[in-house]
Amino acid sequence: MDIMNTVIWAIQIGLAVVFLYFGSLKMFLPIEKIEKRVTWAHDYTVSKLKFFGFLEVIGAIGLVVPWRLDILPILTPMAATGLAMVMAGAGVVHLRRDEINMFFLNILIIFLLAGVGFHSLIDIFGIDVDIIEVNL
Repeated sequence: MDIMNTVIWAIQIGLAVVFLYFGSLKMFLPIEKIEKRVTWAHDYTVSKLKFFGFLEVIGAIGLVVPWRLDILPILTPMAATGLAMVMAGAGVVHLRRDEINMFFLNILIIFLLAGVGFHSLIDIFGIDVDIIEVNL
């Protein structure tokens, strides 16, 4: 395995752990405990919070399992895209609440998800990036 695959794999695992952790908190903690952890929780109903958590857990599984088991690996870039959309929505929420630091964290996570999705698509379709030349 070359260095790029190792880096992408580490990013995938790291993102999956983060989304699995925070998604599980939203799904299984009582609303009172969620509201103590995140400032925006009281803006949403319990069912919406649980749904956000469900999306994050499913996305976390999709980032790693299909790719690692080589069962429908196309689900990995799809999960990365779905999680990027969730994070874009989270970014809007943080902007509305003037939480600029959290907004920039959302942007960073979106870029990491884009890298994972793009790399997995390149691998799925067998594109050799070493032969791609850019002529300006």
